[in-house]
Amino acid sequence: MPAFAVTALLSGRIIAAGLACGLNLYATVALIGLASRFGWIDLPPSLLGLGQWILIGAAGALFVIEFVAAAIPVVDAFWEAAHTVIRPMAAGALALTALEGTPTSLRIAAGVLAATAAFAAHSAKVGLRLIITRRRSRRLLISAGEDVAAVILAVAALAYPRLALAAVATFTLIMAGVGPRFWRASAFAVRATLAVLRGFFGSRRWLDTRELPLAIRQRIPAPELGLPDPRATRAALDSTASGPWRNGWLVLDGRSASFFYRRAFRTLEVRLRRPDDPAISHGPLADVIAWIDADQTFTLLVLKDGPSAEIAAGALQLTVR
Repeated sequence: MPAFAVTALLSGRIIAAGLACGLNLYATVALIGLASRFGWIDLPPSLLGLGQWILIGAAGALFVIEFVAAAIPVVDAFWEAAHTVIRPMAAGALALTALEGTPTSLRIAAGVLAATAAFAAHSAKVGLRLIITRRRSRRLLISAGEDVAAVILAVAALAYPRLALAAVATFTLIMAGVGPRFWRASAFAVRATLAVLRGFFGSRRWLDTRELPLAIRQRIPAPELGLPDPRATRAALDSTASGPWRNGWLVLDGRSASFFYRRAFRTLEVRLRRPDDPAISHGPLADVIAWIDADQTFTLLVLKDGPSAEIAAGALQLTVR
């Protein structure tokens, strides 16, 4: 087989295994361990430890815990936030270990490739859950679908390298179209989870503009005489003007309200109109203010380390002329 084809198949297997780990690390590890234990596949000597019953059992137990956690939004949010680091690191470690005895440069490249694939799959998974629904029955259905996809990818990576390469190509094409939206939603989930922790251990408050990134501070005009100092809070905005799941900051400068966010290394601003009849709700990760203005729907998600939705909506109504 030509060297290029060998490299392509190896890359496909590594990426497919990384994607499987990103979707469900513990199902992937348990499956690899069982396949090795029963002689379905021949693992490299460095990975034979995965076939130990104690490791298979631990992975199986964590798989069950993860499936149950998916049904509880608050628990699921913290679980997925923690696994933003765990899954890519585990995928990279598996790739590094599997290629023990090969040149160091190849092992490092494989580890980075697997970790990147795991992070992409994990981010898409979290974003998809957040976008589609919070209903318990559908969350469990989505979780089951993710588990099935992880098993299929793991089997392909182990036994069918050509199928693995095809799966990777398909995933890449899908992510090129819809991935950015999923990844922004996933970034919101991590950001909001950290805000929940800050709000729990501290007090919910408005931010002083000095606490904002420099690029945003430079866009905020100096306060006029007699007007209060500008204030801000971490938020996300879903609207026609900004696009879906934009992570940024709500800033009130005393006479107007703006939402600032980053896109393509630029800081952009969306001027907000007065929400005359906002719909307010409270979720596990954020408080939500939704309103319609000039046939446009605005959904502002105020993170849990800032003011409540009622306070933020009242400030918007009082500030915006």
